[in-house]
Amino acid sequence: MSQHMPCRSLRPVGSLRPRAVSALGCTAVCCGLFFSLPVVAFAQVFEPVDPRGLRESPRRFAFELKFSPYIPAVDSSAVFQSGTSPSTPFSDYFGSNEEPAGLVPPRGLLTQGEVDYQFLNRFGSLGIGLSGGYYRRSAPAFTSAPGSTRPACSIVGNGEGWRTYYKEAVGTDGKVSKSQVPYDACISGDESIFNLVPVSLLLVYRFDELSKRYRIPVIPYVKAGFGAYFWWISSSASIVSSLTTKDDSGATVTRDASGATYGVVVHPGIALDLSAIDHQASRVIDSEIGMNRVSLFIELHGAFMSGWAQKNKLDLSDLTFNAGINFEF
Repeated sequence: MSQHMPCRSLRPVGSLRPRAVSALGCTAVCCGLFFSLPVVAFAQVFEPVDPRGLRESPRRFAFELKFSPYIPAVDSSAVFQSGTSPSTPFSDYFGSNEEPAGLVPPRGLLTQGEVDYQFLNRFGSLGIGLSGGYYRRSAPAFTSAPGSTRPACSIVGNGEGWRTYYKEAVGTDGKVSKSQVPYDACISGDESIFNLVPVSLLLVYRFDELSKRYRIPVIPYVKAGFGAYFWWISSSASIVSSLTTKDDSGATVTRDASGATYGVVVHPGIALDLSAIDHQASRVIDSEIGMNRVSLFIELHGAFMSGWAQKNKLDLSDLTFNAGINFEF
């Protein structure tokens, strides 16, 4: 019977033991981690997050808050400029007594808000908008004429352009006469307030392709539509005051000092897209709260509100500018 030698695993000369291999591997891993930490930290601090992973949410609505200097062209109304003696009641009663007669008063603040619905977002955005606002102008109220709601004082130029005041008075014989008085003699101590609420229905187009494709933060746009400007005169004693006028037959009538004028509005403008300046931050805000864009804008305020040439309508037209902020979401 032949004897067999037991099999033994052969180990090459100079080979490492398993424990030595494990120790060497751990050392290499630790060294790799040690030298890679600064690279990872640098990447986390200075490497921007790829915004391509954040898609823009659908954009359907826009809201604007805007302000403008405004003065209605009331004294240009056909009802005041017809006849042989044109009158300037808005300048007379809402202007300064230290200014020349008939001079247009300085502009006041018109505050407006606008909501748009964008039904097309392809080559730019196309939508419809509804805007509304409020304008207020106040002045000391004049005393009323005896037995009437019209002012007791009338204002005329003195030949050199300055205002002179004439007040009606009833004599002992019952006749009404006029005499020149100082301005303070015409003031009642109350306050007259001209209120205006402009409402507009608009078609809005914004060319925002430069902002969306090339991050050029400039958005030209145009708005056009129809407007209805509602107005009324109030005082501290009444929400709507009364006034005495003449109808088409020449008869004297008393009616509420309120009405509405219709016309056309045009607002071409340009906006600065703040979201295009920091595109990454705008995408993050969009993903968090759904706001696509924030922009500042300035636009022409062209309000042609003459009432379609109707004689009994106030002319509330003005050519000025609006400035404000826009949010799209």
